[in-house]
Amino acid sequence: MAYLTCPWCLTPQLVADDASSYRCFTCYAEIGFFPCPDCGLVQTVSKRWTRFTCSGCEAVVDLPRRWGYSAEATAGRVGAAGKAWPKL
Repeated sequence: MAYLTCPWCLTPQLVADDASSYRCFTCYAEIGFFPCPDCGLVQTVSKRWTRFTCSGCEAVVDLPRRWGYSAEATAGRVGAAGKAWPKL
């Protein structure tokens, strides 16, 4: 079980290692996992965002319009929570 932090409300929660996404039990946001194309760090990001700032290399990353299942982006591989773009 992965212990992940929701990027919206910053509430930690348990998620199965092989999950491709989950819904936050506090704010009900649909959260997915996305690897940064620059540094490869897999992060939790909201599926409603169009962009996010990578927590590892601070790059601005565009998210896809349609999310598919990727074996590289599962809950067990998440290393950080993405930051909303633009920074508030």
